[in-house]
Amino acid sequence: MAADLRLMFGGDAMLGRHVRDVMRRDGIHAPLDAVSPLLRAADLAIVNLECALTDSTGRWHGAPKAYYFAALPEAGQALLDAGIRLVSLANNHSLDYDVQGLADTLRILDAHGIAHTGAGPDLDWAQSPAVVPCGDVLVGMAAFCDHQDDFAATDDHPGIAWLDLHDEAAAIDAFARALAPLRAAGVRWPILSLHWGPNRVTAPGPHLRRLAHAAIDIGWKIVYGHSAHVFHGIELYRGWPILYAAGDLVDDYAVDPDLRNDHQLLFEVQLGADALRRIVLHPIFIRQGRAAPAGHTQRTWIDTRMQALCRDLGTTARLDGDLLVIEPDATPAHE
Repeated sequence: MAADLRLMFGGDAMLGRHVRDVMRRDGIHAPLDAVSPLLRAADLAIVNLECALTDSTGRWHGAPKAYYFAALPEAGQALLDAGIRLVSLANNHSLDYDVQGLADTLRILDAHGIAHTGAGPDLDWAQSPAVVPCGDVLVGMAAFCDHQDDFAATDDHPGIAWLDLHDEAAAIDAFARALAPLRAAGVRWPILSLHWGPNRVTAPGPHLRRLAHAAIDIGWKIVYGHSAHVFHGIELYRGWPILYAAGDLVDDYAVDPDLRNDHQLLFEVQLGADALRRIVLHPIFIRQGRAAPAGHTQRTWIDTRMQALCRDLGTTARLDGDLLVIEPDATPAHE
């Protein structure tokens, strides 16, 4: 039976620095062109936009950072043409080029009809969820980030929707408040996007798992995590998917020989009328600022690693022909 709705989740889309050079040299579509058929085939493709879209050269006015990421303004068109219609901006790079860089990003995304959440001209904007129609079904997303607290939006200053996730009670309260307007708007599929946890770790910490479970208990249907730059296993909790870390969609980062962070995934979540049908995992490989479907050797490594990571979370991921899939019926239910 065909799924009623197919959502495609990518991890961090970092289109700055050397990826920006690729876009300048080889055209704006070069970094995502090879994976765009997968993204466009979904009813809605979603990524974490890990850079500003700006020509501004003025860097963040606060404490110095190790890395600053800015993409060409034309990257907005590239995202749209790749099929991406919804992005999270709640991350530690949205203000790398200061308030002007964020303002440019918001303007460019709006001009291309790409929905966004997690950052804005004030706290209310940053915390306001995005709602995207998919046919007659509404998908909504709110986004939060647990690091770069000096990027936090306030009542009178632009920034991101920052949360101290170590204050679990306050975080869960924020999750509940963010869900309320989506429920009021009649959103069938609310997604909680969380840029959380440390970089380059291979599994979520206990407090992140508690928070993810609490989010599902509140009523969020999908938890969409990112920030680790590598993928984590998927947990099905009460029948709903928790993507603890979606890894990266495209970047220019140095490759760790053990973590193999150039081996990544796209996460296709297939939804029925009121339940998860299955998840299909699409291996991708990042090379020289370009993302492409993974080759056989790369796929084998990705599939094997993902099966092990899912097993650690009590989830069965199995090969169905060439596809790695997760089905609710194959995974023991949580009490």
